[in-house]
Amino acid sequence: MKPIVLLIDDDENVLFGLQRALRKEPYQLLTARSGDEAMMILKTHEVDVIVADEVMPGVSGSDLLAWTAENAPDTIRIMLTGNASTSIAIHAINEGRVYNFFTKPCDDVQLAIAIRKAIEHRELMTENRRLLELNRQQFYELQQFSKKLGLLARVVAKDLRVPLEKVTHSCFALTDQYADFFEPKAKMLLDNAVEAVSEVQHIVNDLLNCARSNVLTDLSSPPSSVSPAEEPVTQEG
Repeated sequence: MKPIVLLIDDDENVLFGLQRALRKEPYQLLTARSGDEAMMILKTHEVDVIVADEVMPGVSGSDLLAWTAENAPDTIRIMLTGNASTSIAIHAINEGRVYNFFTKPCDDVQLAIAIRKAIEHRELMTENRRLLELNRQQFYELQQFSKKLGLLARVVAKDLRVPLEKVTHSCFALTDQYADFFEPKAKMLLDNAVEAVSEVQHIVNDLLNCARSNVLTDLSSPPSSVSPAEEPVTQEG
């Protein structure tokens, strides 16, 4: 689906001019002539970028951007204003967390470039969020696997250690007490059995040590959120 860009201005001629200037861009354009109308669209559409005029009847552009920051935070916000006062800029930056700031009349090419960058920025944030969620899921699965592996190690060690020790003890007893009665081939087979049991004991001991040390189960910190670096808010005209 094409990205959606919402243009908000109470001046119909300005909206028409923006639509004409951006008509060849690779995204869908929606328009609104008031902050209230824009809010209705934002409630029913997943808008990627909004470009809002500051001075409008009812809800101002900066108030609309502040509302969007709280209710549609993934939507990238750009402001247009013909009165670039310091107070408006501060409100837009602090409350609306604007991505870019243009003064009227703005250059159509610069605005188009800014919108494209805003869409790319949103896509990057979305992908980062997807990867973070994937990392968290994999982390959780690794935690569960580690717990099961630790439990398995303890069960194996408990169930096998004592029988293996008995087998080893019996083999050594046969070797020490009855060695003279064994033929060379039988003696070799007995030695092989003792060696094999010893190797299994080493494996069991390694499993037990792994379970005790909790090397695999000591995963207490899930992946932290990593958001893409915010581009500086710029004032352009």
